[in-house]
Amino acid sequence: MSRSGIIAFGRLSTRSAVVWDTGRFRQWKWRDRSMESVMQRFVALNRTNFQFLGINAVVETRNCKPVVSLTTSNYAGAIPLFSPMNGKPAGDLVVGGSYGEKIDDLIPLLGDSLDKQCNDAMRLVNDTPVNAPIYVECCKYVDLYLEARRQHWHKFANVVKTQHHPSSATLWTEYALRTASDPLQKLVYKNKCNVLTTDHIEWRKLNYVLALALHELQSTQVPLSTRMIYAGRIHSLLITLRNSELVKTSVLPVEARDPLPIKRLKQLGNHILDNKTQEKMAWRMDYAQFFERYVQYVLRDVVTRKGGVAVSNPHYDVSMRQRPQWGLACLEPDVVLQKGDVQWVIDAKYKSHLYNWYDSGEALKDAFRHDLHQVLAYCSFNPMIEKRAALIYPYSTFTVHCMKLYSSVTRASASVYLVGIPIDRSMIARIESRLAQLIDFSR
Repeated sequence: MSRSGIIAFGRLSTRSAVVWDTGRFRQWKWRDRSMESVMQRFVALNRTNFQFLGINAVVETRNCKPVVSLTTSNYAGAIPLFSPMNGKPAGDLVVGGSYGEKIDDLIPLLGDSLDKQCNDAMRLVNDTPVNAPIYVECCKYVDLYLEARRQHWHKFANVVKTQHHPSSATLWTEYALRTASDPLQKLVYKNKCNVLTTDHIEWRKLNYVLALALHELQSTQVPLSTRMIYAGRIHSLLITLRNSELVKTSVLPVEARDPLPIKRLKQLGNHILDNKTQEKMAWRMDYAQFFERYVQYVLRDVVTRKGGVAVSNPHYDVSMRQRPQWGLACLEPDVVLQKGDVQWVIDAKYKSHLYNWYDSGEALKDAFRHDLHQVLAYCSFNPMIEKRAALIYPYSTFTVHCMKLYSSVTRASASVYLVGIPIDRSMIARIESRLAQLIDFSR
């Protein structure tokens, strides 16, 4: 435990089981409570957080000593964990890949293709590679805008007024041109005046950012509960903006003389304009889908350089007159690579088959049989006599194994490649080079 009270809970792997013994909870032991009571309170306080990542946490007794048993799911992500002593956040628990891969630099690379879910009720203690959704900043901007509006922020604005007497700021060039064509306008003067007003250009820029925030909060990507909470404020502010002038801007300069609420409002506005947020929220994603998106990203670059097309997650519709509840509506391969009449069908599987090459367990055999039947079913929509497919698994190095399947009835054949690729951003260029050698579009 550090001086700041932040505890390093470490990193767990997806689809794994770990045990935390009494050593991890020793700093929380109370004089009048047993260690088992401390563990029970810890699990009870963090039950909702554990459920967010699909972690099953229970207190058990092993070798006559209490332990906390944790079983992870397919979700990778990060959650805060609360101290059983005071109920405050004590640190973050991170769940990553099953094989020790580093994904922090891959998450920004894959960007919006990943289906990341954030929970704004859980705020992380440490930094995270996943940015919180921008609607969180929009909610704060709306609340702070209403507070700043009550301050009646006045500034001098230089406006042109029509008056019947000249001044030191009269627009004489405009006056000369106007009176030359219409002498009756000689007693009308356009004068520049400094007026103290709340409708100055900086407030109009803040109104522009407010319009962006309101538009984001009306999006269907915002949780329904949040939209319901802010529905009244959104409605009233939209009415206000109807009669307000907006000034488009890309940045809101924060000045030293600005009132404190305005400074905070401008800082939030800059986050919205940059589409970034400073919030650190609990997040999760399906790790099998992450591996699928990673494979799609790598293959897309390879096929593009070869002049082909990579189609991610195409749908093969399944129609039935009366479909049972367990029936399939469609088939969906991960990637289909196409160039001319040549097609490759790719299916990405985040499984340990290549790490267990010499294991003869029935579970591995059944899982591989399912994978092979699945990719061959996708190939059935391919008119090629010699079909080509690949099953891509995670592995520490790039590796390829080829299987040849032949039908003596139809004389059709299929080449199915078992490909292992590392999940490492620094090795993407090498992976793409090896895949470019493997994927051949010649007949």
